[in-house]
Amino acid sequence: MEIARALCDTMGIRCEITALQFPEVLDLLDRNAADFAVASILKTPERMKKYLFTDRHKRSSSSYIGRAGEWALGVAPDLPGKRVSVTRGSKQYDYLTAKNVGCTIAIYDDQAEALRAVLDGRVDLALAPTAVTVHLLTSAEGEALEVVGDPLTESGLGGESAIALPLGREELRDRVNMALRAILADGRYDAISSRFLPFRMY
Repeated sequence: MEIARALCDTMGIRCEITALQFPEVLDLLDRNAADFAVASILKTPERMKKYLFTDRHKRSSSSYIGRAGEWALGVAPDLPGKRVSVTRGSKQYDYLTAKNVGCTIAIYDDQAEALRAVLDGRVDLALAPTAVTVHLLTSAEGEALEVVGDPLTESGLGGESAIALPLGREELRDRVNMALRAILADGRYDAISSRFLPFRMY
């Protein structure tokens, strides 16, 4: 939301910014009911047929999150027979479904709930965007959790994320790109990122 505000300020426009669960963001774009979405949307060949994308605004990966002390350090988890939580409509869900690795997929509408399911013992692991897990992992509650294995970027689990717009909005896309380049150049992007994450997103 802070990145979105900085973009709107730079473009000199007043924006109505709404926080939504991920599937709702894509639904608004599908219905041309949002002008643009700053929601860590991976640029994939499939999505590039449905939406316009700006330049990259972050790099992303995905990570398995499990309860601390239950997994071998630095080793990818053995998934057959495990319950793994994901967010509905996510690339993480697509990945596990396509891989057919023998795990049971637990689907949640909210990313925070998908992660909380690990804490509560409802699932063995969560597969989530790495950046999304940072807030929980660095909290007191998150001390009971850990990253299992290395972050993943294969098969759509990571790569370049960008701001998405409905098709046909090339003029607005170009304005957003100019604003994005401006906040990257003057340090505002890094200043916002450092308030929420212990690493650079870009």
